[in-house]
Amino acid sequence: MLKPIIAHASQTLHRFFDPQQVNPAARKTGFVQRTSKLDGFGFLRALVLGFLEHPQASLPQLSQACLDLGVAISPQGVDERLNEAAVDFLRDCLTQALASLRAKQPRLVQVLEGFTEVYFQDSTIQSLPEGLQACFPGSGGNASTAAVKIQLLFAFLSGNLTHVELSSGRAPDTQYQGHLRHLRPGSLLIQDLGFFNLVSLQAVVAQAAFFLTRWRQDVGLFLSAQAPQPLERQTSEVAEYGVYVGQHSRLACRMLVVCLPERVAAQRRRRVRADAQRRGTTPSPRSLGLCDWNVFLTNLPPDRLSLRQVLACYSLRWQVELIFKLWKSQAGLKHLAGLRRERVLCELYAKMIGLVLTHFLVAPLRFLLIEQQVEISAPKARQILQDRAKDLVRVIGIDAQRLEAELQDLAERILRFARKNKRKKHPSSYDRLIRANQLNVTQLYPLA
Repeated sequence: MLKPIIAHASQTLHRFFDPQQVNPAARKTGFVQRTSKLDGFGFLRALVLGFLEHPQASLPQLSQACLDLGVAISPQGVDERLNEAAVDFLRDCLTQALASLRAKQPRLVQVLEGFTEVYFQDSTIQSLPEGLQACFPGSGGNASTAAVKIQLLFAFLSGNLTHVELSSGRAPDTQYQGHLRHLRPGSLLIQDLGFFNLVSLQAVVAQAAFFLTRWRQDVGLFLSAQAPQPLERQTSEVAEYGVYVGQHSRLACRMLVVCLPERVAAQRRRRVRADAQRRGTTPSPRSLGLCDWNVFLTNLPPDRLSLRQVLACYSLRWQVELIFKLWKSQAGLKHLAGLRRERVLCELYAKMIGLVLTHFLVAPLRFLLIEQQVEISAPKARQILQDRAKDLVRVIGIDAQRLEAELQDLAERILRFARKNKRKKHPSSYDRLIRANQLNVTQLYPLA
């Protein structure tokens, strides 16, 4: 079972880090213009695996990473190589990593077998030094004047980072449509509320795909062409309706309504009142009343997923929050050194390539032991990969046979030491999905 996974990973990594491919790409961007002791191949390995081993690596540590590869270069010399051409080179390498470092999709729970893929769409913002305001403007005010927004389309079934895009920190999620060209027919897209956009949802339907999203309160709901949906008079704790969404270009949807516990509804009302106070307005009775409900919209027919299965699927969206937590805390994405634009961007792109590499290696192992009711913890697996980075860097792109042996050892360590702790009182998202029709509504998804 493990052998084909290791063989695929070894071959893919050997192609991606092939010096016969990497060095011409470095020359094309102008990073390498003449014979140099630190060529594109060595620079890529030193930065990507250097930051993988030391997420907050300093220039001296990057200099040592180069020395581990047989290249003696001073910290100042490394800093001088972090120039505009290096930014272009690493940006191109990130694009190539996203295209080539893709794990194969394993067989998962029967509930999801009918989908070609299940995608989660979300974004996260990372503050940057003020010197990057021109290329990545932030929101300003109390927030940073420079910030990068990372748009992510995560493929849950395969575990791949299908699409990653870096944009301005002030770019609104509602207008983002870069994910649409990556959807596969027969796939399911699960969105955060901040991405709600009728035009985008209609595009999903046009691509023969499915969507699942929370409803945004300023968008009209209609039981028929004329009759509005009276959510304020909803009495059942759980219900579903066929509705049309939007005032003009109406989209036929299935609406799922779930009553929230009073403590959660009270928390939401406090947030609504606080937001209104900041704007100098008063919340309407309608907006306060809607705090009692979670309302979901989907084009999935009932015979495809039941109401409980839909709620369990939506609970999987929190996997993205765990991914962002791993990126920022464990992988050091929230720690970008220096004030110089080129150095910051080189570090950002190098760390993103390392994250693509991490997901590629961990993805096929996540559910390999699921028949034993064992899941793999991504943070624990990342720590093991971090500890083994120096061994990988010495053979990757150089010795395919030794690389395969290193990957075999890495996979065995992850399967043995990166197991999630079993939780009886609080089942995992995956366990909730398997047992969807056996659990009550409050156990199926995060209610806050």
